[in-house]
Amino acid sequence: MARSLKKKLSLIDIFCVSTGAMISSGLFVLPALAYAKAGPGIIVSYVLAAILCIPAVVSTAELVTAMPRAGGDYFYIMRGFGPLLGTIAGFSSWFS
Repeated sequence: MARSLKKKLSLIDIFCVSTGAMISSGLFVLPALAYAKAGPGIIVSYVLAAILCIPAVVSTAELVTAMPRAGGDYFYIMRGFGPLLGTIAGFSSWFS
């Protein structure tokens, strides 16, 4: 029996979640504080941080395409390390 994901989020739901994630990250405050500390070198810092994030993004994309299931980080960590660590990772992601 094939199981498929059910699309329950509307465009408005996804927009609200994405906007909340960006704004809660300090999108409008943190760059100014970083510029005050690092000066023009902050651009290099942001580029370096983006380059360092590429492996995490690529590996997540591989997991999503290999195992298209609901659950996100919980599901992938649960499959690799067991239900306990999957639950801990899921709650950690939720609380962050």
